[in-house]
Amino acid sequence: MIRILVIIVAMLTVPVASYAKGADLILKSANTNLNTMINGDIITVLEGNVVFLYEDATIRSDYARWYKSRGTVSFANHVVVTQLKKTLKCNQLDYDKNKKWLNARGNVEFYDAGQRAKITGTQSDYYTDTRKVTVTGKPVLVYYDTTAHDTLIIRGERMTYDDTLKIATVERNVTIHKGQLYSQCQEARYYPDKNLALLRYSPKIQYGGDSLSGDSVDLLLTKKSMRGMSVAGKSQGRYREITKKDTMMTHLYGDSMYMAMNDSGHVDSMFVYRNVKSEYFSISNPLQTNEAYGKLMTVAFNAHGDVENVKISGNARSIYHVAENKSTGCNTASGDSVFVAFKSGKASRVRLSGNVRGTYAPDKR
Repeated sequence: MIRILVIIVAMLTVPVASYAKGADLILKSANTNLNTMINGDIITVLEGNVVFLYEDATIRSDYARWYKSRGTVSFANHVVVTQLKKTLKCNQLDYDKNKKWLNARGNVEFYDAGQRAKITGTQSDYYTDTRKVTVTGKPVLVYYDTTAHDTLIIRGERMTYDDTLKIATVERNVTIHKGQLYSQCQEARYYPDKNLALLRYSPKIQYGGDSLSGDSVDLLLTKKSMRGMSVAGKSQGRYREITKKDTMMTHLYGDSMYMAMNDSGHVDSMFVYRNVKSEYFSISNPLQTNEAYGKLMTVAFNAHGDVENVKISGNARSIYHVAENKSTGCNTASGDSVFVAFKSGKASRVRLSGNVRGTYAPDKR
């Protein structure tokens, strides 16, 4: 999702980036044209139907003040810059050729019809020498996905894109919303060459009834979908599995964890590292909780995103309520590794390996 921010913010610079190339502004029309000389500077004031041409871009406004000798021009009132399928609208637009700086203010709106994306804010600054654009004033990025029928909305207090370093950054009160996905953090960075998005400072991710949090979250992306999530530092994950008879909840804790996604957007597998703790229980009977501890945990899911099996290794300990062959009971065990298979949301088989110790207590009837 953050890949789209890079594309759109980068395109925001396209209608104006070519100012640095040294091409000339061409005045096409204006209802009035008044030239005055002040301190040796020629000032041209244009009003009504002001139209400038700049290479393949067209700049329109109701008013413009042009300092030819200084290399500056200020546009005001209904400013519209168009270039092919891209449109930039704002209340005021200032350009300084010597400072290599362009500033758009007031109801800034950029729309790209080809990408079906829009970014809005109250101010945008672009420096042609560093190729860096900044959008402030509670900027909002909206990407209309006609294929997935989900609209992507990214909000923050400051959006920047550095075209030299190829880094897009969204800062302060960042939210990303698309369909069932909703994430929060204080800073999000995207590296397009690596297909990597970094969420920092209290990142939290929710997808439907599932959630993920930690000190930092990294999102591994492809052009079409998210392929995995990596969480480091105080990692916590909550996963909800809805069955025909009940709803199962999984709580995972560890120093770090990684979730791999399949092509359908479901969790394919999960890995939890160091100080691992797992809690697995049903909503109807939360006191009958399956627990597991160890150094490494691997969780496998089926194509529908339901838990198939769990393997814990490294001083593994487990407390599982087993249902098999019409008999139920509590299995408390420890060993080098513990393998638990699930069926219909319940543990159906437990296998231990290496230095096995344990007890089994059947449920009383």
